Amino acid sequence: PDQAVLRDGVTVTGAVLLAAIVLTAGFDHDHPATMQATTDISWIPALDVRIHLGVDGISLPLLLLTALLTFLCALYSYFKPPAGPSAKAFVALVLVLESGTLATFAVLDLVLFFLAFEMVLIPMYFLIARWGGGRRQAAAWKFILYTLLGSVVMLLGILLIGLKTGTFDMVALATDNGRGLTTSVQVIAVLAIGLGLAVKTPMWPLHSWLPDAHTAAPTVGSVLLAGVLLKMGTYGFVRILLPIAPDGMRTFAPYLAAFAVVGIVYGSLACLALARTGAKGDLKRLIAYSSVGHMGFVLLGIATMTPTGVNGALFANIAPCLTTGLLSSPSPAS
Repeated sequence: PDQAVLRDGVTVTGAVLLAAIVLTAGFDHDHPATMQATTDISWIPALDVRIHLGVDGISLPLLLLTALLTFLCALYSYFKPPAGPSAKAFVALVLVLESGTLATFAVLDLVLFFLAFEMVLIPMYFLIARWGGGRRQAAAWKFILYTLLGSVVMLLGILLIGLKTGTFDMVALATDNGRGLTTSVQVIAVLAIGLGLAVKTPMWPLHSWLPDAHTAAPTVGSVLLAGVLLKMGTYGFVRILLPIAPDGMRTFAPYLAAFAVVGIVYGSLACLALARTGAKGDLKRLIAYSSVGHMGFVLLGIATMTPTGVNGALFANIAPCLTTGLLSSPSPAS
């Protein structure tokens, strides 16, 4: 029965990957700034919340990457079934995790973005707590508390933008480019939303949940955590804060750059300490600290607020995902 359930997981994730490939093939690469394959349906008219979906050149690579990595995780689980209480629960959690991640990269409504952003937390918590390795309970609690506290603050920033502008539509807000928000409101919004995104990224000094969670998580959890989930934070900076609150971002850009540089140096030194001869370092922990340093480079690119810097950040967001995921799989060193 377990093998049948795991095979179903491979089938579903394979179908999602196929759909992502078809979406990529049909994408007009000559106009990457245009929202394509859009859906816009009224959901909560009283709050003007809409089921608004679409992809552009920023979100398409992340959607394809999520579908590919999740399919590879399902395939790995089929050939090496997870040692845990229930294969059904495991597959269900992985599929919910994939759904939330894909939704995060596809939604164009701030309320929906928040819901999708939060949707990934519960399945990842249970993957770590029930199928993880040593100290998994402590690592799972640390992960959920850090990210939930960051998300509460982020929700306040999203509500502030919605109340001040009268809409949660990300396309309309990005087109307005902050003209409907005063500088002080933008600063508060960037501080609140940026804090929630920085925890998920994770930015130094809000990174301490990652090494524990990455080390304790099962292989599938580690691969998806390092390969996809960390990108949700930096994606939020580019998708929400840069176009919607540019004046607020200019205020915080120097501080963001400073934290990013500290994260780069800190993550690199931690990796060197774990890799030195005789250190008996954990490979998965080393990857976690390398991710802290790597995401520092991405944040540094975003903090420049220039086309070259942001494009470099987007490329750096995608480039190492497969290698990080592969390194997170079991090896003698880990």
